Amino acid sequence: MSISWGNWDVRIYAADAWVSLAPRFSADHPVILDRLESTLDDPFAAVRLQFAQNLHVISGADIERMWRLAQRIAATECNPEIIATYLLHSMPRFARSSPERCEAVLTTVKSRLAGELRGEDGGRSSLEEALGDWIASLFVGQGRPLARAWLVECAADPHLYEAVLSRFVQCLRGHFFDRYATVDGVEDCAICDRAQEGLGLVLAQASATAADAYSVLGADVDDVAKSAARERYRATAMLINNAMNQLYFGSGAHAAQMAAQNTQNAERPGLQDANAMARFLEDYAEILASLGGSREPSTLHHLIELYEFLIPGNPTAVFEAFHAILLGSGREEGYHFESLGNSAVVRIVKRYIADHRGIFEDEGRRARLIAILRLFSEVGWLDALRLLYDLPELLR
Repeated sequence: MSISWGNWDVRIYAADAWVSLAPRFSADHPVILDRLESTLDDPFAAVRLQFAQNLHVISGADIERMWRLAQRIAATECNPEIIATYLLHSMPRFARSSPERCEAVLTTVKSRLAGELRGEDGGRSSLEEALGDWIASLFVGQGRPLARAWLVECAADPHLYEAVLSRFVQCLRGHFFDRYATVDGVEDCAICDRAQEGLGLVLAQASATAADAYSVLGADVDDVAKSAARERYRATAMLINNAMNQLYFGSGAHAAQMAAQNTQNAERPGLQDANAMARFLEDYAEILASLGGSREPSTLHHLIELYEFLIPGNPTAVFEAFHAILLGSGREEGYHFESLGNSAVVRIVKRYIADHRGIFEDEGRRARLIAILRLFSEVGWLDALRLLYDLPELLR
């Protein structure tokens, strides 16, 4: 639900006034703390929100009382948006100084999340996204074991916790590439390691769940089972696509596509040279292979374009990955019928012929190149057909 108010909701402005007074005067005037605490009993959610999103203002006067009220919000507040706002706007100030206290509050919230605090109709909620933020902050940012345990638990049920996991992955886009920066710090590398570990945990279970759901959709089962499988597949496919997007945009692959179209992109690429690309291909080989098993053309297309960007890192390995995707899940799901797919494949093959034709001196690899072009030419793509006919001359 959305929390809003109008100009005549006086109690809201009174609560806001007490919040404004607290940082300067609450230490000497405890009545301010009492009045603020009383706002948490107000039946109007917008009144409670004023204090919940600014709970930190009383930390200087009575930090123990602040944590006690934080636990109260986590345990008894019935509006998920108020809890989420507290988690996202007030509690982060203490993530580094008091991680144990933050974890205690989050433990209470998490215990309620699977039940009474689930989003309406089981949908995504700001509270679930807040939990994803905090798991990223505590596990990836600080290496907290409890947060890692939460991630493992959520990853075990990607259908139920899709919103938590998607937000977790979104928070880490830049961190997936920290170790490939020109100047690496030990802490940055550790954060990158944990980000990669977290992504691997999420993708492994999401891919397994998606594969299982997909098999049910093709089986002779009743409508109830198919409906449940469809929901599981939808949630996990969205999660996998989200993970793919973080690598695609964070690596610089999207920026490279924009540059090729003379369009500016302000995002700094995570992989800035061939050496970084080669390391990334090696480090993320298992994750990239997992993404290659997706049955969603949009996910496969971004993976193809990511591999295109990574060609300088290892042209041979990238070509073999292209072949595995296009002749594997890509063919099964009809990627070769997509015009964007044809354009990408023709562009990539031309680049290989221009810059890396030597790798096709291997007879088996040349046969795999022909198989790719034949796949696209057989469904009527003239550019692919023209390349197929010209290939002997081009590789001479």
